[in-house]
Amino acid sequence: MIENMMTHIKVNNEVDLCEIIAGNDKRRNVVRHKIEAALQYARVSYFLRWQEPGFLQKLFLKEQTRLIICVNAAQMEEALQVIDGLQLTEKDVQLSGKKSNNRYVYENK
Repeated sequence: MIENMMTHIKVNNEVDLCEIIAGNDKRRNVVRHKIEAALQYARVSYFLRWQEPGFLQKLFLKEQTRLIICVNAAQMEEALQVIDGLQLTEKDVQLSGKKSNNRYVYENK
């Protein structure tokens, strides 16, 4: 195994920017593409995280897949300015700003 400086660094500085909660799939896609285009134009690094509900939650509670946009903590202010400039309603987007819960990020133990 080759070791370098990066193998000892724990990387987990993502923040949940917002969750897209628009009602139907068509409106959700429109909002998603609008936010993605604005973040790209402002050169804000982001990624999308889909959270699938469990089988029973889907069956009995009719929960849908949640779409969360995450950004680097260092770019949080720029990302919030971008979202604010889009003038989206509370029916479309719910701002979060909490530490992202990513289980797949590399961690050296």
